[in-house]
Amino acid sequence: MSAIASVASVLDRPTLRSLVVETNDGIIATAGVVEGFAGAGAQGVSLVVAALCAMIAGGIALGGARYAEEAAERDARLQVIAEERAQLQLSPDQEFAELVALYEAKGLSPALARQVAGELTARDPLAAHLDAEHRLPLREVRWAPGIIATAAGIAYALGATIPLLSVLLAPDEWRARVTFAAALVSLSVTSVLLARMGVHVRRALTRTVAVGTVAMLLSFAAGWLLHH
Repeated sequence: MSAIASVASVLDRPTLRSLVVETNDGIIATAGVVEGFAGAGAQGVSLVVAALCAMIAGGIALGGARYAEEAAERDARLQVIAEERAQLQLSPDQEFAELVALYEAKGLSPALARQVAGELTARDPLAAHLDAEHRLPLREVRWAPGIIATAAGIAYALGATIPLLSVLLAPDEWRARVTFAAALVSLSVTSVLLARMGVHVRRALTRTVAVGTVAMLLSFAAGWLLHH
């Protein structure tokens, strides 16, 4: 399997949806940090440093968490594959009977279940058992945790870039307001992207914008209260 094909197989539709959500996390978390610092009276380079640190630390933390999660799932899948391979070597007849029973349980007649099991076993017994029993592919992309972790970190950083650019480009007295507005616009755009991936656009928009609004307002209020 080529490197491009490996990456494509890992970044399927559910994973891409999660990456958009992680982009939202970058927007909301970094904008919240900016609003909190702004509420506490920070200005100029302090807001830039706060946004930059939030982007770097958040992206690394998210990537690390996703790597640990995906690596644990990968190891569990590899363990299942190893166990199935060992069972097929020890008792192939018993495993074949189990495969037939699985297809019968799915509604096939005994004769047809035996025929299907026989044809799949002749082609690749291990793949047949993994699919019927566990819904697992035989080919495991060993670099999948690294690919997903890197993509998650990049997605978070891309989201965090929106409030960072707002802080860099807006006049000092307008930075909090521009960051707030830019974050809401960006969250609206990502909600539309989620809708194109099978999520209801109105629900996604309402949830995402509401969470972002509350997070930024509470962060600003917390900074203001601590400053005063």
